[in-house]
Amino acid sequence: MTFPENARDSRRELTSLLVAWAILAAVTIVVAQQNLSVPGFYYDEALFGGLAKDFITGQARLHLPGYEVVNFLGRPLPIFASIYNGAWKCWVLIPAIALFGSSVAVLRLTSLLVALLTLLLFMLGVRRWLGLRAAMVAGLVLIVDPTYFFQSLLDWGVLINSLLCRCGAFYLALIWWRNRKAGYLFLAAFLLGLGVFNKVDSVAFLVAVGIAAACFYGAQLWAEVRARLTIVVICCGGFLLGAGPMTLQVLHIVQGVLAGKASSGSGEQSEKLHTILSMYDGSYFYRLMDVGGLFANMYAQPAGVYSLFGFFVFIAIGALFTIALFAGDKNESRIAGFLLLSFALTTVFVFLVPGAVRIHHVAQVFPIPQLIISAAFTFLWSTGPTIGVRRVTRIALLISMLALLTSQARAILKTEKLLNDTGGRGLWSTAFDAFCRENRHRSDLVMISLDWGFNEQLAFLTEAQLVEPFWKFTDALPPLPNGPENVYLAHALEYSVFGADTFYLNRLQMRAENAEIQPFRNREGRIIFYTIRFRVQ
Repeated sequence: MTFPENARDSRRELTSLLVAWAILAAVTIVVAQQNLSVPGFYYDEALFGGLAKDFITGQARLHLPGYEVVNFLGRPLPIFASIYNGAWKCWVLIPAIALFGSSVAVLRLTSLLVALLTLLLFMLGVRRWLGLRAAMVAGLVLIVDPTYFFQSLLDWGVLINSLLCRCGAFYLALIWWRNRKAGYLFLAAFLLGLGVFNKVDSVAFLVAVGIAAACFYGAQLWAEVRARLTIVVICCGGFLLGAGPMTLQVLHIVQGVLAGKASSGSGEQSEKLHTILSMYDGSYFYRLMDVGGLFANMYAQPAGVYSLFGFFVFIAIGALFTIALFAGDKNESRIAGFLLLSFALTTVFVFLVPGAVRIHHVAQVFPIPQLIISAAFTFLWSTGPTIGVRRVTRIALLISMLALLTSQARAILKTEKLLNDTGGRGLWSTAFDAFCRENRHRSDLVMISLDWGFNEQLAFLTEAQLVEPFWKFTDALPPLPNGPENVYLAHALEYSVFGADTFYLNRLQMRAENAEIQPFRNREGRIIFYTIRFRVQ
């Protein structure tokens, strides 16, 4: 494996990259300030914070079925947040919560710092592989991507932690290839295993990239393995150490998939396709926030904003395909082929993962699209038979890059405006955060969630006693105990997930004279949820 000339180490290049990263990080933090409180705290987002908080306080709370903890120093240490999500993010959050307290801002700022570290490792890796110019382009395209920006703060589905592992492994593997020091290879393998522990669908990315590497760099890798067989032991040992307990979960996950438990239903493939398209056109998070988290309604009408990201990925794929077939530079041709095959296989494999219908599943393909754009930009920068042609090509590239980045920034800012105007709708509304703050110390109350979407926020933001009975509801819904300490939580009709809360609301509004039903609204006046309490007779 060889590297282009402009990827050689240089103090000046490294300084330039670090300055560029610092500027990108500072601008991102400024733009993201409002997101430390808006949109509202989401159920999935709160799960990891709640498990981390439990370890700090030593008090186990009620959480989503499927999580696992072990006793460590007399405290509940989380191991799994769900059957396919390891608790690595919880471990990252534990010191932050211990130092700064349990708040939405602490969780989101911690996620953002992880995302900025990911960006730095990505840029450092691209610089070593493709050069400084490519690293600058790749960093810009990634950090201004609406999917990456909002995931960096909300880290819905722990995507950012998986990306950190991939980008860190990418950088360390390139260092190892330069100096052949086994420690770097071990750490790279460890990070890849840790990414699988973080979320098991990272396997789709690893298998795809592994196949592409075997196709385009197989001879060189095989020669290295034959010369040093210990490489296999080092890689396997690092990966298994990183993957840890997830290796024991594989059988359960496979059994669940074979039993059809992972499927999202008959509309799964259609939703995946819509998710992929809206990721590439930059509209996914605008759509999600516009409908308040109701996935079934996301594609019912055109989005309020789009970016040109998908268009430029398509153009860059065409450019790399041409380079792969006709470039005189064998190194460029090999890089182009590797990226294209990695992209195609990852996309196909993610599409085939049962139940992988949300953006945090589909975006497992990141950062390959950004690498494709940066590689195409870099290779085309030096293309042209004459100085005049190269000059025209470079001007066109710069104008195109400006158009892409402007469209991505516009998509972020329009989504930010929607969030600022509404405070978040439905399952992402700040109205519920405000309710939690008002009842933060009410340990005398029993908060009873009649629908999905309340319990994890309550576990993280309050000290109330918690009950989440809807998991065991059948067609014959039980009567509600009317103790005065009970506070029942129900969504407004349009945001109800399972529907039981709507049944209780309708019945009590018509017949129960001793029930106090209070609506809670967001900034635009929409009713988001209700509380139900019974008066003392």
